[in-house]
Amino acid sequence: MTGRMFMRLGVLVAVFVIMLAPVAWGAGAPATANVITLKFSHHEPPAARIAVAFQKWADMVGEKTNGRVKIQIFPAQTLGKGADSYSMVQSGIADMAWLMLGFFPGQFPLSEAYNLPMLGVPSGKVGASALWDYYQGSPAVQKEWTSVKVVTTFSSGVQFVNTAKKPVRTLQDIKGQKIRVTGWGTTNFIKSLGGNPIGMSPPEMYDGISKGVIDGMVFDWQGIQSSRLYEVLSYATYTPLVQVPQFLALNLDRWKSFPPDIQKVFEEMGGKFGAQMLGGAFDEADPVGEENFKKLGKEVIKLSADEQARWQAAAKPIWTGWVDQVKSKGLDGQAALDQIQQAIAKNK
Repeated sequence: MTGRMFMRLGVLVAVFVIMLAPVAWGAGAPATANVITLKFSHHEPPAARIAVAFQKWADMVGEKTNGRVKIQIFPAQTLGKGADSYSMVQSGIADMAWLMLGFFPGQFPLSEAYNLPMLGVPSGKVGASALWDYYQGSPAVQKEWTSVKVVTTFSSGVQFVNTAKKPVRTLQDIKGQKIRVTGWGTTNFIKSLGGNPIGMSPPEMYDGISKGVIDGMVFDWQGIQSSRLYEVLSYATYTPLVQVPQFLALNLDRWKSFPPDIQKVFEEMGGKFGAQMLGGAFDEADPVGEENFKKLGKEVIKLSADEQARWQAAAKPIWTGWVDQVKSKGLDGQAALDQIQQAIAKNK
């Protein structure tokens, strides 16, 4: 064989090696095709504190899985409406979603125990931990969620009555006012006081106030800030009226398709850790929201101890009514109410 032939053979070998190189070099690296990409839907604008917390949580999941999970967040109802979030997760339109229980009245009756008025939950973080303990400790509540994978539960911040024109200083001031609410408990509480409860999604509330469709709403500082409701509100009657139970859920088929080590990461990042992280995001908004409200010349009304006791007394018949309602469905509402109160007391 001549030198020229050796040279040609060397070139052919080199070309062959180069052609094989990407295959060999890629063997030890995570292939793009193996990355689990999840669509996460929620209804808040991207700059909202809870939206920022969702992004931080998603990034942490990515880091914990060494980039094997990528969570793409679709905020502000860009993937679908908040009221459709549960069916979106079930069908796979969204792989994950923030499920605010107030969007689904009557669909998760025992889970709604947490949505009763005046339960005495002082913060989002305490409420989130209490709700997770309640969910974990109740097979009957877990049974309500068997069509999705619950990653964690968490709580809104303290929700209270906010109005545009007529302040609420006593229970009687609610009479005749059209108040946006979510959930069975708050709906019936407002109704029992002579108010007109109205269901409305958060993105609709600004126009609802501006156009007089509603006179006010039961909402927290985080939502007031993110939806710029301070522009159309005048009064905030701050008392821990209610907190809305919230669930972070995964499509069940997607969950079952995850390798065990990926499932383990979601279990670690969900549960009590996720509950406190996401519930805490609402608490962070409280002092900022109240301060901004006052700076704009709006009034924050704090109830006296006597008036607070009157609100508490007015809530008790709502608790009894809820127990009777779920009993008619064959469910033990009293046991559920006792369990949620115990979970709240444990986490205070």
